[in-house]
Amino acid sequence: MSYHSDQYQLLHVKDPQKDEAAIIEVLSAIMSDELSNDLVLLNYYKEIPVSFGATIERIEGGVVDVMVHKLQIVAMLMQKMTFIKSKHLSHCVIAKVLKVKREESVALLTQFSYVNIQSEQRMYVRVTVVGKVEAVFISDKQEVRGTISDISYGGVAILAPKGSDIKENAMGMLTLYLPAAKLDLPGMFLRSDEQHPLQKYIIKLDTDPRSEKVISHFIFQEQIGILRELKDMCA
Repeated sequence: MSYHSDQYQLLHVKDPQKDEAAIIEVLSAIMSDELSNDLVLLNYYKEIPVSFGATIERIEGGVVDVMVHKLQIVAMLMQKMTFIKSKHLSHCVIAKVLKVKREESVALLTQFSYVNIQSEQRMYVRVTVVGKVEAVFISDKQEVRGTISDISYGGVAILAPKGSDIKENAMGMLTLYLPAAKLDLPGMFLRSDEQHPLQKYIIKLDTDPRSEKVISHFIFQEQIGILRELKDMCA
């Protein structure tokens, strides 16, 4: 399975086959009421967590049918995977979404593995920016000019053309052209990741109370828009 590496880290308690068998054994016990049903699924849609309870309908041939909330179904369709949480499982679990039945709010899950969910360990709430919001980072005469890919209280990712030669950990000034205000903030360039045909530049922010308030308002408004978009897809 291929997922976003910044969201999780695979764990092997024994080996992949034995781990999957142990996971399905727990899920089977939950389905038969030998164990209480405390299953919670977790997905991310544009960095916003989508998490609801689930009921196991059937288990056959390594495929587990679960009934879930319609918002979860949409998020699972987008990611083609889901995380599973339960106190009965020794670790959190990742599963591939084999198929969904939207009318019945049922998803068919397969390929179960233990994971650490790294996205839950972030210090700050992060959100994908839906519209085009411009940003510029300047360090030692080097400039990165583009649009914000995602933002948190502690950092921002800028999508910009390749070619900048900024060194890692270089300090500079970041200008954010947010709808409510223009912010000029000190920042540190952490790294760049290729996102064809552009480059994603990750900047750590040095905020103050005023800028934190402006960024907080912007993140909140983006979250409202993303949740509305997710609900519209359920209609």
